[in-house]
Amino acid sequence: MAVDGWYDAFYSTSQRMMAYVWAVMDASMVFCFLGSVGIFVYFLLILSHIISIIYGKLHLHRMPSATNIVWEELPGVTILKPLVGVDPNLKENLETFFNLNYPKYELFVCVQDEGDPAIKVVEPLIQKYPDIDAHLFIGRHARIGANPKLNNLMSGYKASKYNLILISDSSIKTTKDTLLDMVMHMTPGVGIVHQLPFTCDRKGFSCTLEKVFFGGWHSRMYLTMCAIRTNCVTGMSNLIRKSIIDENGGLEELSKYIAEDFYMGLITLNSGYKQQLSSIPVYQNSGISSLQNFRKRMIRWTQIRISTVPAIILAEPITESLALGIWNAWSVSYLLGWDPIVFFLAHILIWMLLGYIQLKIVQNDRLNFSKFDFVIAWLYREIMTPYLFMKGMMKTTVTWRNQVYKLKWGGELEEVR
Repeated sequence: MAVDGWYDAFYSTSQRMMAYVWAVMDASMVFCFLGSVGIFVYFLLILSHIISIIYGKLHLHRMPSATNIVWEELPGVTILKPLVGVDPNLKENLETFFNLNYPKYELFVCVQDEGDPAIKVVEPLIQKYPDIDAHLFIGRHARIGANPKLNNLMSGYKASKYNLILISDSSIKTTKDTLLDMVMHMTPGVGIVHQLPFTCDRKGFSCTLEKVFFGGWHSRMYLTMCAIRTNCVTGMSNLIRKSIIDENGGLEELSKYIAEDFYMGLITLNSGYKQQLSSIPVYQNSGISSLQNFRKRMIRWTQIRISTVPAIILAEPITESLALGIWNAWSVSYLLGWDPIVFFLAHILIWMLLGYIQLKIVQNDRLNFSKFDFVIAWLYREIMTPYLFMKGMMKTTVTWRNQVYKLKWGGELEEVR
């Protein structure tokens, strides 16, 4: 059944079920049911906080021992870097990939056309590091589908000589040991190694906001899904076996989707391999940061999540702290007679404290902003999220890499010409 048809059937069935529930229950029974569900969801999310904190503490920043590594036996890796335009931090970010503590890798930098200003950044770095097997690829004529990132990468992908492929976004600033850590996690039963998205220390409120988001709400979701072995791969930095991609239709098949990272994770699981999280987060270091860009990014990500997993329309809003707090303040007031205002304020304080603990674990060092800055950034994000989610639900097109696309159910995209 087509995705659209499945969604219509699901929506119609849900309406009939709700009508039946209201017909057989009186209002008090419904209120008791809603209150009980709210409390159940609340404890599930408390459990999610605990799982992500424990998993992060035990797994992150704990690189496998390198004492017994036979460097000559380490597999070769092809690194693919898609570039479009020049970010103020592009040279700084890209140069870190020329200084990796790894014996055998090739670095393929891919741009869309000969006029891309990123070329003037890439070529001097290739000349500066002649011992690194680095090459520049022009992907203008390599259109394989609607996804512009994969179109960009196709030339480099075809030229790759190793089975391990690291796809890393242009805004990423890596550490010297990141590639080694990822390869060490690529054990025989593992098909893809991914990294927890995070940010470098940068100045400004918008940068603080990004760090609070990625180190708090996002890392809670990400680490919990890793702990329970659920597909949660993001495309910022993934090390994947090329054979898995090729056996599942290649990049041509993945290029139908806007969230190609999610489907890379999916085909890995469907091929009988496991996913593994690197112990080192992936550090975003964009030189352009603003509140407007953050809001646009959150709206676009909402659109992508909804088109890829439609159930998010119902599930995600009730997991946000404000909606969850209001729902459960009413629940405990109706069922237990507790003061709803006191409960709501206590809930906000607990959620904020758990978010701060999560952030400190991911940061693994002193934060570059004060606790007051954290509180303001946390509150800003929580207050803005319902509005941004609604904006994402109502938009029918998404702008990505200077192109406009229409999203379809199932995560497929169609270019709007």
